[in-house]
Amino acid sequence: MIYYALTAVAEKLNAYFRNRFALGQDKVIISGIVNQDGSIAITDPDKVVLTLVNLQQETVGRINIPNNNPSIHINLFVLFSVYFNENNYAEGLKFLSAVISFFQANNVLNHQNTPDLDENIDKLVFEMVNQDFQNLSYLWGVLGGKYLPSVLYKVRMITFQEGNITGDLSLFKGLGNNL
Repeated sequence: MIYYALTAVAEKLNAYFRNRFALGQDKVIISGIVNQDGSIAITDPDKVVLTLVNLQQETVGRINIPNNNPSIHINLFVLFSVYFNENNYAEGLKFLSAVISFFQANNVLNHQNTPDLDENIDKLVFEMVNQDFQNLSYLWGVLGGKYLPSVLYKVRMITFQEGNITGDLSLFKGLGNNL
């Protein structure tokens, strides 16, 4: 589900960039910043890097239905970083501004405006996350990379629901009629 959500976001942003900047190639890639060995994960410069930096379970509005595994609602924290070579720093800032503009105008992606959105995802709602310098420094330290111009978004929400509880509920006889 996470893969399908982030892929749809990257494709939608790439289409926006192609239209806005008359590009012939994709600029948005889904990638970490640094590989496990500490090397830079991005091989091609001049890219907008979409990185999943955290997951958080949404507990508001949670409903438990008896005899059913409750759905898990997940919020994604997605970082958009501009990895442009030193000669194109200003160009990178142009693309970072375009990311912000895109989500200001399209803060909800649904099946009407994003036909390729996975059928199991109702909608994705984007909210910019403000970070002070301390949290920003901590985030980039955890990522293991040098700071890149970036913006962080909270993406609400992806729902995981695999099906009903299976098994023998007769073990719980005598506990009342709640089962």
